[in-house]
Amino acid sequence: MIHIVIVDDEADTHLLYKLKFKKFFASLGDLKLVSFLSAKDCLNYLKQDDTRPVDLIMSDINMPEMDGFELLQEVRKMHEAMPFYVVSAYESTEFRTKAESLGAQRFLSKPVDFNALNEALKTDLNLSI
Repeated sequence: MIHIVIVDDEADTHLLYKLKFKKFFASLGDLKLVSFLSAKDCLNYLKQDDTRPVDLIMSDINMPEMDGFELLQEVRKMHEAMPFYVVSAYESTEFRTKAESLGAQRFLSKPVDFNALNEALKTDLNLSI
């Protein structure tokens, strides 16, 4: 089972990922897709003893209370090597550089190119499709 966590303060984004991933992962078996509207809720989920290991976190950057960069820093304290994708509506060299320096595997621009995302998932999660 692949376990992916989506963090974005826009609820519509969660539905989009759910629809796109359902199709992509159909041939792979089970997918556990968990989504949160805030980075703090995501951190609380990751800290629970009964949370199964997460294969990937995808997080928006601009969110209230805690942004995606802060979330990435907190995740790195708990899980150094967990794949983490930063997603942003703002394409900038500064954001890309910061994401990379904090340990993000990928920086994705919105609207997300799901064909490119699927290829990245195949590589980063060692999926054979």
